[in-house]
Parts: sequence; C-alpha cells; structure tokens
Amino acid sequence: MDPGSDGAFQPKEDLLNILISLGFSRNASIKALYYTGNNNADLAAAWVIENQYRSNIDAPLNEDESDNSDAAEYLPDGVDFYKMVFVVNSELKMGVGKVAAQVAHAALGLHRTLLDDPQRFGQMLMSWEQFGETKIVTKADNTAQLTGLAEKASSEGLPHYIVHDAGKTQVASGSMTVLAIMGKLDVVDAITGSLTLL
Repeated sequence: MDPGSDGAFQPKEDLLNILISLGFSRNASIKALYYTGNNNADLAAAWVIENQYRSNIDAPLNEDESDNSDAAEYLPDGVDFYKMVFVVNSELKMGVGKVAAQVAHAALGLHRTLLDDPQRFGQMLMSWEQFGETKIVTKADNTAQLTGLAEKASSEGLPHYIVHDAGKTQVASGSMTVLAIMGKLDVVDAITGSLTLL
C-alpha cells in the first residue's frame, strides 16, 4: 500500500485516471487500487467488476473497515495474474456489431487454443478464470501492426489467435480483423501496453 504523508492510502494517479476513464466511480476506483496492491489498472478493474454489487462500493475508502482482509484474499502470494487483450484492426472500419462479433470470435478461438493444450496453458487458464477473467479491447492502426504484434506474442511464447474474416459482410475475405493475446499482465503489457483502448 502507498501511504500518504498523513498515513492514508494514496492511489497512483495514472492508474486512478485509467479506471475513472473506464466509467468507474472515483471511490470504487480508489478501493479497487487499495485492495489489489495499487500496481495495475487491469487487476483493479477486475476487482470493481467482481464487487460492483457491494452496497458500499461507491462509499469512500475507510481503511479501518472490517473487510481489510479482502486485500490478502484477492492477492494471494505466489499467484500469477493473466489477461486477454483483443486488438481490433481499425483500418477495416468495421461497424460496432461486426467488431463485437469479431472480438467474440477471437475470444472463442483463443479459449479453444488454451483448452487444446492443457499441459502448457492449463494453469494460466485456471488462474485467469479465478481472478476476474480480465479482458481488454484495444485497436491497431492496420494489418501490418496486427501482424507485428502477433509476431511479438509468438516470440514471447504467448498463446494468441488471429481472426481471418470469411468475407460475407463488410470486409474482404481473409481480412485480419482481430488479434487475441493472453499472458501474464506485465508480459502482455510489454506488447500491447501502448495501444489505445477501443
């Protein structure tokens, strides 16, 4: 935790701004950063989503609350955290429904890839499912950028899946519409962290 000069928790401003830009309230965002170690916006966003129905989610953080044990339960020692990132090819100018369908296709394709090799990806999948199933949608400028990102994922040994469209609506057959990548938070961030959220 990051105490301020008065000993109170101080969220990292850059992470707090990311969470607020995603539509979470300031208080919920501060709580999420507090309970997830104040180090990662994706993990904090997953915490808000998992706890959104708590009656006090939008109340100010009170470190004296009896539920402080939540932090330890949410971040057990020795556990790796994973996320899926979907990179949409924005040069194709797909409609909203088409993008949604293509991201869903990428999610299913990547999930099948993980299930097909439990020896290699079983632990990753179990940890991802246990800790929020974090999914982020970003955009790439063009097909070349998508290809470059896929190559980086391959070089890091990350499971990934590329959707090539059948060409029945909006885009030409074989168009590379979405890249899905999964891995540890910091490893995926090294590849996709500079991309803009969609």
